[in-house]
Amino acid sequence: MTKLSAVQEAILQLDHEEQTRLRIWLDKKALDLEEDSPELETELLKAVQGPHSPLSKADLEAVAERVLRESRSRRSA
Repeated sequence: MTKLSAVQEAILQLDHEEQTRLRIWLDKKALDLEEDSPELETELLKAVQGPHSPLSKADLEAVAERVLRESRSRRSA
């Protein structure tokens, strides 16, 4: 299984509301895949490979904010 297919499979496991929130979040953030993809990939792979339990909205937002914060700090360094 490729990393992309693992991520796609994980996204498909989200319920409709979570998929919608993810789509909105991605649209808002307008991710620069060249800059953000390693962090995003790492977090998504952790989700796919780790224990599969539902995450709350707060959990997902915390992960997203941490990744963005780390990405911004690397850019400013």
